[in-house]
Amino acid sequence: MNLQVPPELEAKLNRLAAETGRTVDQVALDLLVSSIDHDEWFRREVEKGRLSAREGRLLDHDEVASRIDQRYRG
Repeated sequence: MNLQVPPELEAKLNRLAAETGRTVDQVALDLLVSSIDHDEWFRREVEKGRLSAREGRLLDHDEVASRIDQRYRG
């Protein structure tokens, strides 16, 4: 596979490669894998939420706010 990389992105990849002691190809591949893995995870989580909604398992606003407050208490 060959990709046409815009010069600004190529410069960023070169800089990251130099900072991490990897080749540009390694950096690009690592980032691509990470992005695809995240996208797959996100799509699975969205589907779980859609299934919950179809099954009527929903939270009202107050419950969501309460859970957020519990999780992110300072």
